Amino acid sequence: MASGSADLAVSPALRQRLLRVSTFVIRRAGAVLFRRGDPCAGLFLILSGRVRLVLEDCKAVFPDRVLGAGCVIGLPSAMADAPYSLTAEIVEDAELAHVTKQELTECLRGDATLSFEVMEILSHEISGTRSVIKRLRESGNGRLYSG
Repeated sequence: MASGSADLAVSPALRQRLLRVSTFVIRRAGAVLFRRGDPCAGLFLILSGRVRLVLEDCKAVFPDRVLGAGCVIGLPSAMADAPYSLTAEIVEDAELAHVTKQELTECLRGDATLSFEVMEILSHEISGTRSVIKRLRESGNGRLYSG
């Protein structure tokens, strides 16, 4: 697995469940999967290749994260039905499983074990976000978004 990915790796059970409802997508290195602020189209499970998550203009407080096979990206946005908060760039040709917001909700409905796993992943993301906000405050730049 790639750097910074342990908290975003899914269990074999969740992987299998997501694969059942997903559409497969192939993207070449250099492609942008989604940009910060784009409407959420769902989450992506990385099957092969590597994806970089970037928070433009805030790299000093939120270093790029490079994720590999077994990790999910876009989960917080998909669960909250909110725009993507990061930009996802393909750094190594990748095969991905795309799961829409509705498919994700259906996938988790009635399965407490998988729902708790998703909550754990989200809690790690919230903790990481709080760390970023704290570093922004300490640096004197309280803004996450420019413009």
